[in-house]
Amino acid sequence: MSADGVLAIVPAEVGDEAGAVGLSPVLGTLAALLADPRQAITEDSIRCLICAGVFRQLTNTHLRGHGTSASEYKGRFGYNRGRPLMCLALARRYAERARSAGLAARIRRRPILVDPELRKRGGARTIALEELLTRRDARRREILSRIAAQNGQTA
Repeated sequence: MSADGVLAIVPAEVGDEAGAVGLSPVLGTLAALLADPRQAITEDSIRCLICAGVFRQLTNTHLRGHGTSASEYKGRFGYNRGRPLMCLALARRYAERARSAGLAARIRRRPILVDPELRKRGGARTIALEELLTRRDARRREILSRIAAQNGQTA
């Protein structure tokens, strides 16, 4: 994505200040993250792809400040619908709390079993950019491991 493409996504007030304050490294970082949004989520932080702020969790309050919601944000930047907008450490902590509290046992309704239309669709859903990139990386690793195995056998 070009710098103009990034500036189209970055709010006007940040874009206007980019030249005056020298935010070109921020715009470069944003451009890289927009190409692969998975890189915005690290072990202990998540970077907002709108303002380039670094947080432990992107809250609804923060996203509302940008005039968007969590579902709109995920759709806009290609995240899976189920992706938590928080750093990996915090997501693991919340998952562990849910397991220890037995929250899974409290779920009573499974939509795929109740609604025959969902069954007919067979889980058909749109594929987000995040999932496409992950699948592509997995295919590349598999191909490279096959090539390495073939080279090892012939050597």
